[in-house]
Amino acid sequence: MPSDDRFADRFADLERDLAAAGDRARSADFASRPDRGFSEDLRDRLLSQLPDRGAAESDRDRDHGPRVGWSLGQLFRVPRFVPALVATSLVFAAAVGARELYVAVGNGGTPTPVPSVSAEPSSEPSASASLAPTLEPTDAPTPEPTAVPTAVPTPVPTPKPTPKPTPVPTPVPTPVMGSLSLWPTTCNGGVVLNWSMYAGGGAFNHYTTLRSTSPEIPAAYPPSGGAVDPGTTYTSWPEKTSAYDIGVDPGVTYYYRTMAFNADNGVIAASSVASAMGKPVKALGVLGVEAVAEGTQLTWTPYGGSPDCFTYYKLVYSETNPLPAYLEGDPYLAAISDQAAGTFTASPLQLVSGTTYYLRVQALRATYTGSFLVAQTDVAPYLVP
Repeated sequence: MPSDDRFADRFADLERDLAAAGDRARSADFASRPDRGFSEDLRDRLLSQLPDRGAAESDRDRDHGPRVGWSLGQLFRVPRFVPALVATSLVFAAAVGARELYVAVGNGGTPTPVPSVSAEPSSEPSASASLAPTLEPTDAPTPEPTAVPTAVPTPVPTPKPTPKPTPVPTPVPTPVMGSLSLWPTTCNGGVVLNWSMYAGGGAFNHYTTLRSTSPEIPAAYPPSGGAVDPGTTYTSWPEKTSAYDIGVDPGVTYYYRTMAFNADNGVIAASSVASAMGKPVKALGVLGVEAVAEGTQLTWTPYGGSPDCFTYYKLVYSETNPLPAYLEGDPYLAAISDQAAGTFTASPLQLVSGTTYYLRVQALRATYTGSFLVAQTDVAPYLVP
């Protein structure tokens, strides 16, 4: 077959392949426009594979002699017209095919292989290589999305509070208990209690002396172990260091312990245990009463007991009470601190003429917590002349 006829056949096959590629591209429904550079490149590649006209004319001249000229009929002979028609068709097909191929590829798609046309077409088609490239897109397997394992958040362990060690309280040293000295005195009518002053400072609140018939007296309050509070020993002044106890029976030995306390009745100082014996009130005998120029004279026997048991005499009287007593609130004519004294003269202003009085002399022992009766005379009724 002449070379022009073979080329026409090739062109027909190529045109059919390009049309088929365009149909497939149009069915892909992509909206992107083709890249201009891609179209021009494809056109140039297709045009480069057209047969060299000069080479074809040389071959023809060699076979048929030099061409003298073409008539109008020769120009439009199919073999003569084919090369021009092929060139024009290839340019148009290149542009259309490039666009359709680009559309088929789309953004991010798998590109369809561009048909490769040999620059020098073989005179005989090779059985192993077809001049009509397969333009059907290769069905590239769509890559299966690799499953990205969802990151499982590592649980943040809840911080466990470090157990705080139970604070061990600092042992508060027990304050050293202060020491007091106690001197109980056996007297008629009761026991006189004298002790040393507490010198420990501001913790002091009061003193109290406990009594027991046993020498074991715990240093504590309330009293325990058989001890009792006489009720006449409480004093809240550090310097008032004496008291008395009249709740004793004559001839019985009693034990005493004086303690200093804070506001919570905690013992802050204590004496050792000391003893004393109960004794009855002493009788001083008959009270003498007589009228003198100065008034009314009273005479009695002085108290002969221990000076530690005497503070003063009280000369008491009453117009209505036949048993006058100073500690019970009856008035007195005088207070005499001389233990040896045995006489007193009352003025007419004290004992009014024509009035009957009940008269008595009492010896008393005074302490910081009160006084108690040590000795006394008999009661003497008297009508003042």
